[in-house]
Amino acid sequence: MLFHIVDFGNGGIETSLIQWLRIFDRARFSVTLSVMHPSPAFHDRFRALIPPDVKIEILADKNWLNYFQSRRYAQRLSKLGRIGRDVFNTLAVRPYVKRRVEALARSHALIVDYMSLRRLAGRFGPAWLGVNHFSFDARLGKRERKKRRLAAQFARYDGVAALNEHMAEEVRKMFGGALRRFFVLPNAIDIERIRDNGEAREAPPCDAPYIISVARLDEIQKDHRTLLRAYAELVRSAGIEEHLVIVGDGAFRGELEALAKDFGIGDRVHFAGFRNNPHALVAGARLQVLSSCYEGMPMVLLEALALGKPVIASDCPTGPREILGNGRFGMLFPVGSVDALADALRRLLADESLRARMKERALERAEEYGIAASNERFARCAAELLANEAR
Repeated sequence: MLFHIVDFGNGGIETSLIQWLRIFDRARFSVTLSVMHPSPAFHDRFRALIPPDVKIEILADKNWLNYFQSRRYAQRLSKLGRIGRDVFNTLAVRPYVKRRVEALARSHALIVDYMSLRRLAGRFGPAWLGVNHFSFDARLGKRERKKRRLAAQFARYDGVAALNEHMAEEVRKMFGGALRRFFVLPNAIDIERIRDNGEAREAPPCDAPYIISVARLDEIQKDHRTLLRAYAELVRSAGIEEHLVIVGDGAFRGELEALAKDFGIGDRVHFAGFRNNPHALVAGARLQVLSSCYEGMPMVLLEALALGKPVIASDCPTGPREILGNGRFGMLFPVGSVDALADALRRLLADESLRARMKERALERAEEYGIAASNERFARCAAELLANEAR
């Protein structure tokens, strides 16, 4: 199999891809990873996480092909530079990458693409599987022209995979019969590795028990403002001892730190920044919160369940409701509802027996996303694609 991704940042796609590369049954699958552009995050963080038996191919493997992309990584790409990049990509990068993909396709039976090679999908011989990581409704909304364009591009894949049933239903409604085949492939987790990471010794982030949130500081999606407001309300009304630890980094960090001070909780909210191993901090928390406006299939929830953490999550599209079994394996609250989140936090922190029951259920639920179950799901998907390709 050839897995392809444009580049590595610090998002959920990258984390889930690394998990897949780690957990594949090597008796069934031989894996190559192709990366369009070698980003700083790829070199500094992710390359060391890729298993040594996974061959890595950089498609834009000449320095001159990465000129504009390098400037973007350094945040030095102007508006005029973006126009130049688009022209350069069309005239130089895409033709070069096309030749590289065509050459790699000769030695692979299946190409798994995170929807960035849509123009090439379905070509060169192997079966193609496109993997979508986002809510179609949240990303596309009423953008009818883009929907029609994507429907035509997605139809080139031999199969398209979504991360959960909610996303699958969105696709069925949005694209109808345009797709050849459709699969549901949830993110996979290496439960034992997560638990080993959770046992790593690390200095506690504060001198008090704590609630934790692990998410990129991106308020367009993650909505830490609601979390901070709910936590401030909880401190005022219930006088709780727990502090709040926020793991992650992003452009909104300064704004969120200022907001915590405005709410009078600045000394109780600890911004821990980005962590290569957040599991050690999660393992020490009373519970984990996800307050997003929308998601795909949030890895942080799966990893929290693997660590036996009680979880509170927004009932956003898509992922949390399915992962938490409609509330059986964790608590859900309406997106953006400060009062509902504060109430859920209050109930869970005050009820030790409820936390114990949720821990037991979390461990049970995590197994459904573990190595064995994930390999079986992927093997069935690959078998259907390859059988059709053979026909």
